[in-house]
Amino acid sequence: MKTLNKMDNIDRVYLLAKLFPEELKVLTEFIKKEADFFNWHRPQIEKEWTEKHVTVSQWFDFIANFLSSYSKNGTRLYRNKRTFRDQLFDGYDALFTIHATIHFTEQKQCSHEMKYAIYMLFGSQKLVTVNPNPVS
Repeated sequence: MKTLNKMDNIDRVYLLAKLFPEELKVLTEFIKKEADFFNWHRPQIEKEWTEKHVTVSQWFDFIANFLSSYSKNGTRLYRNKRTFRDQLFDGYDALFTIHATIHFTEQKQCSHEMKYAIYMLFGSQKLVTVNPNPVS
């Protein structure tokens, strides 16, 4: 096994999937909800976007690519660790799924063990900060 500092995102998420296979479904569904959240609030997010390292257009491209993989692969995403890894955490699209995975640690359905494993593998800092105001 590689040391943590030699692992890339693919290695890290595959390790996470091997350690917590029973939680992949909940995590995958949470990432889907996070994508829906961003799409629902897209106009407001586009107006208030302040991130410097990724444009709002790129961010929504990452989300669209996730949704495409989600639609195309269905339950294989959480039933097959390699599919989960390859479809959701490869390339630049992984920026969105890593962000959503880190956000998952704040949810009550994320076990303490998984939370600390995510922090160890990906850190605790979300990649973008978005706080849309509730739409009235």
